[in-house]
This record gives sequence, structure tokens and C-alpha cells, in this order.
Amino acid sequence: MSTAAGAARGPAHRARDTTRWDIQGLRAFAVLAVVVYHLWPNRLHGGFVGVDVFFVISGYLITGHLLREQLSRGGIRLAQFWSRRAKRLLPGAFLTILATGAAVLLVVPSALWTQYGRELIASTVYVQNWELAASAVDYLDADNQASPFQHFWSLSVEEQFYIALPLLLLLVTLLVRKRVSPVTTARILLGTVVVLSLVWCIVQTRTNPGVAYFSTATRAWEFALGGLAATIRLPAARTTVARGVRSGAALAGAVALVASLVVITPATPFPGIAAALPVVGATLLVTFGAGTAFELLGSVRPIAFVGRISYSLYLWHWPLVVIVPIWLAHPLGWKSKLAVLVVSLVLAAATTVWFEEPLRFSSWVRTLRPLRVAVVGAVCTVLVAALGVSTLTAVHVQEVQAATFTRELSQGSAPCFGAAAEISAPKPCVNPKLADVRVPAPAAAKEDDPNRAACWSGKFQPCVLGKATGYSKRLIVIGDSHSNTLLQAYDDIGKLHGWRIDLAGTGGCYLTTAQQDAVNDSGLRTCNHWKQLAIAYVKSHRSEADALVVVHSTTQMPVTAPAGPTRDAATLAGLVDAWKQAAGDELPVIAIRDNPVPRRDVVACVSAMTGPTNASCDQPRQAALGQTDSSAEAVKEFTAGGGRAALVDLTRYYCTDSTCPAVIGGVLVYRDTSHITGTWAKTLEPYLDQQLRATLASFDRKTT
Repeated sequence: MSTAAGAARGPAHRARDTTRWDIQGLRAFAVLAVVVYHLWPNRLHGGFVGVDVFFVISGYLITGHLLREQLSRGGIRLAQFWSRRAKRLLPGAFLTILATGAAVLLVVPSALWTQYGRELIASTVYVQNWELAASAVDYLDADNQASPFQHFWSLSVEEQFYIALPLLLLLVTLLVRKRVSPVTTARILLGTVVVLSLVWCIVQTRTNPGVAYFSTATRAWEFALGGLAATIRLPAARTTVARGVRSGAALAGAVALVASLVVITPATPFPGIAAALPVVGATLLVTFGAGTAFELLGSVRPIAFVGRISYSLYLWHWPLVVIVPIWLAHPLGWKSKLAVLVVSLVLAAATTVWFEEPLRFSSWVRTLRPLRVAVVGAVCTVLVAALGVSTLTAVHVQEVQAATFTRELSQGSAPCFGAAAEISAPKPCVNPKLADVRVPAPAAAKEDDPNRAACWSGKFQPCVLGKATGYSKRLIVIGDSHSNTLLQAYDDIGKLHGWRIDLAGTGGCYLTTAQQDAVNDSGLRTCNHWKQLAIAYVKSHRSEADALVVVHSTTQMPVTAPAGPTRDAATLAGLVDAWKQAAGDELPVIAIRDNPVPRRDVVACVSAMTGPTNASCDQPRQAALGQTDSSAEAVKEFTAGGGRAALVDLTRYYCTDSTCPAVIGGVLVYRDTSHITGTWAKTLEPYLDQQLRATLASFDRKTT
């Protein structure tokens, strides 16, 4: 295929033009589907399949190129191939990353710099798909916001394909030596990849959808199917029947692509078998589209031009979609969405015509030898990645400063610090010196987490806090991440009073016999098994313990039941049943009410605050406590059934009668959309201690 750049400068219909205009039109379709989906997801539900179309096109073109080189030269010149890919891809990518990184530093709240800086580096070295896959399976990273570098995941997968395919072709060719032709070798290799990758894709989509979406292994079949199409040499369509068959197959592919935009939605398990619809459709088009009406359609100047700038358009549109709403301080409306679309097209056209193509086709770049291309690419990679490193360094400096300040405040005389402000008291404690204090620093809030790996496992392995031997009381603490946010408080309280506290936590899973929602079947099985082991552990140790302490999130992994009274009843029944099985009538249960729910943008909101803390990031009490917490009702029902239970409610330290602030007594309460900061938990510790001791004393009096 000739370059789109050279073709688009002259008339669209040149007698000797070798450009595949049907593929150029397919590029335009794919990029516009993605862009429109990102701007109007409710209007074009399946627009994200445009990425899959790009994968097929890449597989088709790159495989065809490599096969032609093998057939003509008897081998593949790896250095030259990778050099050409670098010249084509790196200039536009690095320009976009640099511009986006600068915009992040100027516009984006510092609370997001850690995530964005990490993803900037991952995008620069083309491992963004694995960075996102890791975040997708990390329960504590589930609240990550979409970053302006997120779309580089697909480019990372493509780059990994460009590295792997020629190496695999050379390896298989070496194994079979010259007994099999390069075309047959490619068919065997690519056919094997299609089968293995597709099967793995279907399995992973069911069991681990977060990884399946971003993984190279689950996407390889899409490239490979396009590559298989490149091994097919169609005879010239000299008869009406032959032309009709070719046009019919291409039309079937186009219908499949259009249907995928409607049939596939964000709720569809994807990629999985559902991805076959756009992938097969695109494969049919690249295989049979030449010489059909789709060539004429793709050569229409506006369509051809969009195809020509499709790479740049893909690069530029997403950073604008993410950063512009932050800059405007409100979601995109239809006017601002149209503006983003226009600016994206202008930027894509400008960078393609005035930067990428002049650079790529310049005599200096064209004559660069592979070794020099590698050196220049490495230097540019380091320089671009340095922007992400500087962002992470700035965040680290804030972390150190905030940690030092917090330590000084907690050890010195700092009245009204954190929960000590007692904001719901008749006379709240107010310290004017804390008016403009906000610790931890929002940029460091996510790392302000006291959790420990030894206490956090899907295999149920309790850790021991407080005093391990010679203890006066023994508590068993079971819960999810909201329980583990209090881990340091449990440890300090245990050491203070000589208590032993056995604690076990896991993501989203807590002590209930009710079925919980889970992102996949594997997660559901793991959670159910963990709960069974938790109940068995408490049951086997209840004669040695003084109380079972339970706490869980009211928003993460709710019980599987319709929302409303039905779900509330199922949640309540699951709690009571689990407590009965684990604690019975012998062991008292202390249920700690869950923390209030903040605004989803609470950390970013606070990071944009300057001067004295104000109420702009606070959550109305009704919204913060709107999620039903069945702990209080479970305590009543469990007690009515003959058990012993009590509720520890710390809400008055979080909320007034009307609002639940984001910053209290100079302390940032939340580190994300759900969890409290370790600093806040530390200031809450005396009040948790007081209520735990009072509750245990009441149980002792009842026993006596």
C-alpha cells in the first residue's frame, strides 16, 4: 500500500494509484467511531469497536509487508522494519504525550498527578495496556479516573505486535527451514495464534474482564486474523459473478461493522466472542474490498483525508475529552463537545500535514540508518518519560512534606486536629491555625493507607495486631477494605491496652452469607470461599475471643438482589445469618457503621482549593449517608434472636446535621471515592477506642 500522504496530495482517482482506498475509508470509519463514542457514548454504544478494526488493518498491512519482503529477499530485515515503524509512530506519539503532559501540569489538580505521571511513562514506553490491566485487577485502584493517556493502551498493543510478529515469523521459518514457503509458514503461525488467542480471550473475558480488555494475549487473534487475510491472493475478478461475490463479501463485512456499533454496548462482555462481529467484518472488507464500491467511497476526498489523519486524530481527541472538562470545571455539553471535535480535527490535520509527514519524508529522516533511529528514539523516549518522572517527583515531595507536617501536628500541640474538631458537638473545636491546613496533601492521599499485605489476602490469612501473647482481651476483626482502613488504629489500641487483635480483610468481601455482586465468576468464587473460611475461623476461636468486630463498605460489591427493599432485606439476612454461624450465642459482635460516602471528585476538588478550606468539596449529609447501612438493623435482629451485639457509630465525627465535610480539622478525610485516609483514621483512634472499651464493658456487665 502506498503512503496515504503521497496519495492524498494528488487527485483521488489516479490511473496508476496503488493506494487501497477501501482501507483508507475503513480507517476513517474506525477513528470516527471511536471519537464519536468518546464524545457521545449514549448515541453510539459500540463505537469503541473502532479499535478492533484498527487491529485488523494493522495485522493485514504489516503481515503483507513482511511476507513480500520474505518472498523477494528471502528474509526479514528486522532493523529496517522496526526503524520504519519508529519513524512512522514515534514523532506524533511523543508530540501528543509532551503536549498532554504540559496540559496536565497546568490544568489538572495535583491529586491526579501520580496516576497520570505513571501512565505518561507507561505510554511513552508502550506498556500502557499492562499498566491499565494491573489497575483493573487491583481492588484499591478501582477508583482511578480516566487519564488523558489511557488511549495509548491500543497503541501499546500494536507496538508489541510489531515487535512479536517478525520475530515469530523468523523463528518458525528457521524451524521449518526451507521446506515450507513463507506464506504457508505465516498461515500456520497466524492460524495457531487465532485459535489460541481467541480461546484465551473468551475465557479471560468471563473470568477476568479487566485484564482481557487490555491484554496483548487476548487481542492477538484480531491482528492474526487480519494477517491471515494478507496471505490470501484473490484471482482477478474478470467476470460479473466474481465481481458480485467480491462485492457481496465486502458488503457483508460492512454490514457487520455497522451492526457492531448498535448491537455491542459497554454492557456487552468484551472482547470475548462479541469481538468477532467487528473483527470478522473488518477482515472481510480488507480481503474483498479492493475493486469494489468501497474503494470509490474511500477515495472521496473528505473520507480519504480523515483516513489520512486517523492516527493523529486518535492521538489528539482523547486528551481533549479528559482535560477540557477539568479546565472548564464542568462536564462537556453539546457545544463544548462539538468544539472538542473540531479542535481534534484541526490538530490532527495540522500535525499530520505540517509535522509528521514532512518529518517522515524528509531526506534526513529517510536516510537515517536503523542504529541512529534507535539512538534518537531512545533519547527522545528518555526525554519524554522525564516529564512523567518529574510529575511523580513533585508528588513525592508533597508526600514527604505532608508526612512531616502531620507528624509534627500529631506529636505537638495541635488542638482540634482531625476528628478532635468534633464538628457535630454543640460547641465544635475550632483552631484558626488549621484554617488553611489540608493533610495529607491531596496528591499523596492515595498512598495514605495503613493496610498491610500480611493482613490483606483472598486466601484468608489473619494477621495479629496489638499484643500477640500475654494479652488481656482478644478481638477478631473481619471485613473488607473499609475495615482495613482502621488497621493502624486497631494496632495502636491493642498495644495500648494489651489486647490481641486478629484481623483479616479482602477486597469488597465481608462477613455475610448473602451472595455479593462481583466483576467476574472467579472473583465471586474467591469471595464465597473467603467468607466460608472466615466463618469457620471465628467459629473455631469464639471460645477464646472476647468479641467479633465487623465493618464493611455499603457501596462496594453490594448483595446480589434488586435495589430497594429487596436488596436491603437480603443484606440484613446475610449479615445476621453469618453472625449466627460464626459467633453463635457465645461471642459478642461489634458492628462498626461504615464511613459516609464523599463526592466522587473529592480528592481532586480539594487539591484545587487555595487559601482557607471552604465547603465547596463537602457532601450533603443526606447524600453521604444515603446508602442503607444494615449494620444497625442487623444488631437489633441478632440481639432479638438471642445473640449479643452492639453498634459503634462514629458518624458524628464525620458529619454535622447538614453536611459531611471533605476536610475536618485540617485533615483530608478521604483518599478516594470511598476510603478514608490513614491520617484521618489516626485522629479517629481515641474515639474508636472509647466506644470499643465501653461496648466491651457493657458485654462484661451483661455476662456478670
